[in-house]
Amino acid sequence: MRLRQLEYFVAIADLGSMRRAAETLFVAQPSLSNQIAALEREVGGALLHRQPRGVTLTPAGRVFLREARRTLAAAERAKRSASLALGGEQGDVRFATVLSVAAGLVPPALLTWRGRHPEAHAYLHEYRSSQELERSTLQGLHDFAVGPKPTAVFEVTEFVGTEEFVVVLPEGDPLLDAATVDIATLGDRPWVRYDREHGLSSTLDEVFAAAGIAPEGAASTRQTDVAVRLATVGLGPALVPDNTVPPPFRRFARSMSTPLLRELYLYSPTPIPVLGRSLLTMLRRVCEKR
Repeated sequence: MRLRQLEYFVAIADLGSMRRAAETLFVAQPSLSNQIAALEREVGGALLHRQPRGVTLTPAGRVFLREARRTLAAAERAKRSASLALGGEQGDVRFATVLSVAAGLVPPALLTWRGRHPEAHAYLHEYRSSQELERSTLQGLHDFAVGPKPTAVFEVTEFVGTEEFVVVLPEGDPLLDAATVDIATLGDRPWVRYDREHGLSSTLDEVFAAAGIAPEGAASTRQTDVAVRLATVGLGPALVPDNTVPPPFRRFARSMSTPLLRELYLYSPTPIPVLGRSLLTMLRRVCEKR
């Protein structure tokens, strides 16, 4: 069964005549008759009463007409929605990132993106590590990923921006009087750590190794916002991306004396859809403002 056959049938039902329907549709009448006959064979019975002065619907034809109109309307909606999606006006975007980026860069970028595309919808999936993120992207579980530079080769790999890591300290800490913090001076303090499966756990280990320290852990968490709060109440220093520090806690955050920056990329095994390109622009703008 083809949409064209449904269109022919609806036109005949509306006009009550094979001849007038053929003229309106710019189709030869024999061809129109053949299409309707094929349609009736497929459904298993007559849909039209053919009379000398026109055609009328059989009981089955009346039921079929109702469903044919619905099908044609649904097909038109599908075509229109696809056109809007291709133009970046409608549709959805499915992307993934690591937890720390989801907590920092993504919210303001999505807010602006949503304002530009009110008919669109974003589906976000968060992963604990860049390795998990990369594997899921290779498997095609989402349109694209945003995270640290991937180790695998993707069809699309585009630079988004950089984010700085900062140290969060408790209120009243003397080190807050300085503009920067030397990590080496914090080796004797217990630190707020991350679960071993969290991507920032290895980042923190690398920072400690570079500073020549091996501090104890005071607590472990999976969330950067929790790490910030644990640090500010005095449990121990925490290392977090600067953009994940909530505004009320920014006064407790200090840059490292040797700045630690992380490059972020958008990558995908397939071309990025129009809505994804728009989100990439928003993410870059957020990075530029930080």
